[in-house]
Amino acid sequence: MKGITVKLPEATLRRLKAEARAAGRTVASLVRERVETPVAGTPGSVWAKSSDLAGSVAGSRRSATNDRRRFRRR
Repeated sequence: MKGITVKLPEATLRRLKAEARAAGRTVASLVRERVETPVAGTPGSVWAKSSDLAGSVAGSRRSATNDRRRFRRR
């Protein structure tokens, strides 16, 4: 299994942690379940809709933040 990083608002993370604790599950299992579950009214899951994008971005493992030195005026 491969991992990804997802940034969530603090309130959303608190709700997920509380739900996971109440259900006796991990936050990761809840997130996986929700990604794989079809959205009401649309066919397929989030994964099915975005699977063609997986691995489509190539580049170095460097941070995605801008190197500001490249944008200095000369």
